[in-house]
Order: sequence, then C-alpha cells, then structure tokens
Amino acid sequence: MVTLGLDDRVELNEFLEQINYVLSLEFKEKWRHKFSENFINIFQNKIINAFQSEKPIKLSVLISLYTKKYRYDPKLVSEFLRNIDISLYSPLIQIDCSYSFLS
Repeated sequence: MVTLGLDDRVELNEFLEQINYVLSLEFKEKWRHKFSENFINIFQNKIINAFQSEKPIKLSVLISLYTKKYRYDPKLVSEFLRNIDISLYSPLIQIDCSYSFLS
C-alpha cells in the first residue's frame, strides 16, 4: 500500500476536484456557448476514456483529434486549451508538444 504525505494528498485531492469539475454539467454550461456542446463532449469523453484505459492523453493526440478528425480550427482548439489551462490536467494530459501551439 502506498502512503501519501499531507502535501501529496492535498495535491491529489485538488487534481481529482479538477477532474470532477471538467466532467460536470457546470463545465459544459460554462464553455458550450463559446466552443459548442459537441466540442466540450469530445474533451469530456477523452478524459473518461483516459481513466477507463488507465492511460494518459498526449496533448498532441488531443490536438490532432480536434483538428484532423473533427476538423476544428487550430486557433479555436488553442484558445480552448489556454482558457481551461490545460496544464491543470497533468499528469492525465501529458504536454508532449511545443507550447508554441498554445501561444
């Protein structure tokens, strides 16, 4: 059994709260008017799939999903990732590409 120190427990708790928020109706309501409900559903489904598969999401894969499969404008994807502060979702989402995309 892994024993977590107080700081680790606080960090884990904050991370799980962030994940709960991103999967909430509140998150969807906040962003769906700016990015569309489908756009938000794609993100939420990727988060759920990452937990189910127990594999992290590479940022480059997430970006490709939006821009290539669903043909969203890269600027819109970049704006979304900046607005939600994608770094808050680490280690679930691994930043494996240049942040220049997000600039």
